[in-house]
Amino acid sequence: MNPFGKCKLIRRLMLGLFLLAPLPAFAVEYLTAITDLPLAAGLVEQKEKTTVFDAPVGKIVTAYASGTVKADDVREFYDTTLPQLGWQQAASGTFHRKAETLKIDVLGGQGGGPVNVSFTLSSESK
Repeated sequence: MNPFGKCKLIRRLMLGLFLLAPLPAFAVEYLTAITDLPLAAGLVEQKEKTTVFDAPVGKIVTAYASGTVKADDVREFYDTTLPQLGWQQAASGTFHRKAETLKIDVLGGQGGGPVNVSFTLSSESK
């Protein structure tokens, strides 16, 4: 093998080892009342505003979060992430999964101002 062939082989081995190295873990926060719904980066849950109505005919949960992040980034996060969690987008900010509907309203976030996000989950009992 010529010297250049050895260099290519070594580079490939190094790249392979790099790709196998563990990546740093990123902490993902989830809403307290909607335990399988992650918070977009930059949002902080407002736990004191959460309401839960649970009845034999169904459940309604409303949760809130805010932060200094662009509204479009929040929308993009949920449009990309929720389908991976089994949600199907029905309209902008509205998702369905089984007998559940999730509505996400994003307000503010323009010009560097704060963004406020409300999450409303409603489900029907079977």
